[in-house]
Amino acid sequence: MNAENAEYGKRIRNIREYQHLSREKLAEMSNISTQFLADIETGKKGMSVVTLHKICTALHTSADSIVFGCESSKFPELEAMFATVPHEKRIPLQDIVQRIITVI
Repeated sequence: MNAENAEYGKRIRNIREYQHLSREKLAEMSNISTQFLADIETGKKGMSVVTLHKICTALHTSADSIVFGCESSKFPELEAMFATVPHEKRIPLQDIVQRIITVI
């Protein structure tokens, strides 16, 4: 087992669980097998960039959050919440957050 693969898999699992997705549902959304996703999440197998892209798209998260992790952020809780927002809704959400910050 590769240590980096284990970390990537752990991050994927954490985001998936935070979003209340089953392993089966994420595998379906990513167009990969449930067993392959299980192997990725447990660190038994690595993944290609194409598979990483599929998983990130399904989770509405960036590859940075999988590869580098939320701990690189100063606000991991906020990053995790934003990860659950579909890409098309992130710009309006960012606008709302910016307006709130200017009021504070």
